Amino acid sequence: MDKWLSEWQTEVALASCEQCDWLYLLPPTRLPERCPHCGAAAVAQLDETTNQPVYTHPPELVLPFQVDARQAQQKVLAFAKGAWFAPSDLKGEKLHGRLQPLYLPLWLVDADVQAGWQAEMGFDYQVLSHREEFQNNRWHTREVKETRIRWEPRVGTLQRHYENRVAPALEEQAAIEKAVGRFDLRGARPYQPDTFAHAFARLPNRPPDDAWSDAQIAFMQAAGEECRQAATADHMRQYQWQPHFANTHWTQLLYPIYTTYYTDDDGKTHTLTIHGQTGRLAGRRQASMKKARRWSLVIGAVAAAFFIVSFILLLAGLVYEVALVMAGLLFVGAVVTAVTAFIPIVAAWYLNHYSQ
Repeated sequence: MDKWLSEWQTEVALASCEQCDWLYLLPPTRLPERCPHCGAAAVAQLDETTNQPVYTHPPELVLPFQVDARQAQQKVLAFAKGAWFAPSDLKGEKLHGRLQPLYLPLWLVDADVQAGWQAEMGFDYQVLSHREEFQNNRWHTREVKETRIRWEPRVGTLQRHYENRVAPALEEQAAIEKAVGRFDLRGARPYQPDTFAHAFARLPNRPPDDAWSDAQIAFMQAAGEECRQAATADHMRQYQWQPHFANTHWTQLLYPIYTTYYTDDDGKTHTLTIHGQTGRLAGRRQASMKKARRWSLVIGAVAAAFFIVSFILLLAGLVYEVALVMAGLLFVGAVVTAVTAFIPIVAAWYLNHYSQ
């Protein structure tokens, strides 16, 4: 192995997706058929001596999976079972067979902070007023308590040590959190080489220098909240500070997710993501318009048969009066069935355009 891969203390290979450019570390014998992120069938093993990522060091901490493979299987089975007019590839057993545990990176930043700050602090207070109301043919006076905010300017200095402020190690971090939610970082364990026995790892595409701007925002938010608490204020606005940072330390943490995928009628891949702690599943249920049209044609054929039989009974009604009653009933059934024939197409279209 090349020197930077040897730091991971286990046999791993470098692989990349040609479509989304995600870089993975994985066991050399487990190259995935499709990219766990975008579902593209274009994951290729790279020569680590000529392809070096922006950050190559192993993580210090790993957040373990709290959702096991059996629970993840139940999630994808329920997802497939709840799909209307599902594509032929959207089956529970296929989703389960493609489940892939995956670790994604996150930065935790420590620093000593000295800063001067200024802000407007807001303090709630109650105002008693009266309101006149006309009820039951007479006027009534009702006391009303209103909460108002008194704003006061404050200035001060801050000298603090902050630990484990979160900064993204991936450009896609915000989208991932929006889909599956945030992670509870408590319970992280030191990195062990056997982390890759059953899971892949995504390498950062935002090194510490690039993620520093986000880290500063996290420090600013923490400092602002402490300043508000120190002023015993209920609200704060127009917070500004002039910080100086020292003894900055970066820690890479890996957090867990599962991914799987299915393809729709057009061969487009749809990926599903499962939160490795809460089990929350994020992904789109795509209905098969081909299957919906097939159902509509079947229902439409039944409606056409009802129309034909009702017409025959109508002709027979010229001779047998009872046939007219049956013709009327069949005609009504034919109209209802014909209207019903549009439901599969409308339902599939709605699901594909508005449902997540």
